[in-house]
Amino acid sequence: GGLLLMMGMTFSGVSWNPINGKMGGFGGFLVAGHTVYSTFKADSDVFVPRLFYIYAAVIFFGALHIFAFPSNPLPPKTPETKNNHGNVGDAVALCLIIAAAFCTFYPDHLFEDFGPFKAQFSTKSADLSAMIKFIGGLMLMLGLMISGVKWNPINGKMAGFGGFIAAGYTAYSTFQADSSAFVPRLFYVYAMVIFVGALHVFAFPSNPKLPKPDSKKA
Repeated sequence: GGLLLMMGMTFSGVSWNPINGKMGGFGGFLVAGHTVYSTFKADSDVFVPRLFYIYAAVIFFGALHIFAFPSNPLPPKTPETKNNHGNVGDAVALCLIIAAAFCTFYPDHLFEDFGPFKAQFSTKSADLSAMIKFIGGLMLMLGLMISGVKWNPINGKMAGFGGFIAAGYTAYSTFQADSSAFVPRLFYVYAMVIFVGALHVFAFPSNPKLPKPDSKKA
């Protein structure tokens, strides 16, 4: 839920143009397609109406909008505009993509002790594995969004605020699940990655505010 909130606020808060939505949109297509496919397969190749199909449709249309039908033109480049790669956002994106790969292709990592980290879950089930894979897809899309957008003091405020909520709630719910005792678990690591990404886009973006177009020019 926290990831969906952060992604929704990113969709709303960013001025999407023909460039900055390509990576996020591509990630959205992967998430939507995998969600539909895995849900269909889980029902033995029979279509059973489930909410995951609705979630997948929402993600698909959001991805289609930012990938192919953005609402804004490409902004002009200025000497102050920096390359949006090679910064904190890319480091966060890489961590999220790695976490997404683990959740998608090896969801069992959350059921096992992992170095100093204790297992996140104790009992395996097909439904829980499906949810972990869905979360992995959201992490992938979010990572590509963070990497693909040139963040400035305006467009990262909503995404960052959503990220603070997602990270805070993840850490809090994990803490409460352990009877208000701190037990090292991977969800704390995931929450920290999301928090750092949110802090970057909210408070320390790599680019200045875009100049307003000159209304006097014809």
